[in-house]
Amino acid sequence: MLTDEPQWVALYTKPRAEKQVEKNLRKEGYEVYLPIVNELHTWSDRKKWVEVPLIKSYIFAKITLRQESKIRSVAGVAFLIKFKNNVLTIPESEIQMMKDFIAAKVEVQVRTVEELRRGSRVIIHSGALAGKEGRLVSDCEDGNFAVEITGISMALVTYVDRDLMRVIEEPEENKVKQKKYNIR
Repeated sequence: MLTDEPQWVALYTKPRAEKQVEKNLRKEGYEVYLPIVNELHTWSDRKKWVEVPLIKSYIFAKITLRQESKIRSVAGVAFLIKFKNNVLTIPESEIQMMKDFIAAKVEVQVRTVEELRRGSRVIIHSGALAGKEGRLVSDCEDGNFAVEITGISMALVTYVDRDLMRVIEEPEENKVKQKKYNIR
């Protein structure tokens, strides 16, 4: 929920308008984050690396409660992401996590949270993403690591070797099973 302190929010843009919205918001003085990745595009006669938004039609801005109505009028902004009439805020740590993923230049996929089978909460103990916490995607044998971006039901998923992670919390379903077995 928005307050008088600046907080990160997710804005949904008009189709393919993310970069223009970023420019418009910066011009208006907002702190903005548009995660950009390089993607190889192939045409019949050539291949080219193109900078594209990590999450299509989403951009993140740091705003206060008073700025909520003003930001909606910025050209290219379709709407603010809300739940039950409240603007959803995104923790600074999740914005930083996106920045860290992109800075580490690891291959990242974006999936809706519903697509993920949640597993153990893990922490990466070495490598470019050391210290980052997330969930192990349990349906992947090789060790895929997912970080949920709250409020927009999306997750960043990248490959991290299982040897570089350690479990810090078991999934809820395992906890329930353990409790059942411990009852005598």
